Amino acid sequence: MRKELELYEILILLDPNLIEVDNKIEFYQEFLTSKGSKVMVQNQGRKGLSYAIKKFEAANFIQMVFLGNGQLIDLLNSTIRRDEQVLRHIVTKLNKTF
Repeated sequence: MRKELELYEILILLDPNLIEVDNKIEFYQEFLTSKGSKVMVQNQGRKGLSYAIKKFEAANFIQMVFLGNGQLIDLLNSTIRRDEQVLRHIVTKLNKTF
């Protein structure tokens, strides 16, 4: 396991009909912090999509910036893939190392 932490950003698009968006944000924030990461979260709210995703024309956009490594990204991706309320997500590595 690499001990070097790198800065990542994730953008999660949630089901627009989801009532408890804050609970979903808290779930992923606690998931990351329980693995030793530091997390900054920005709820960008509900926005329209350029094209339909899973027959939805809008989504709740959640942006998180966090410290992690490759193993954490793998765990996060597998957790998100099983979540039916996530329409789409993307993780990008930012150019800073800590």
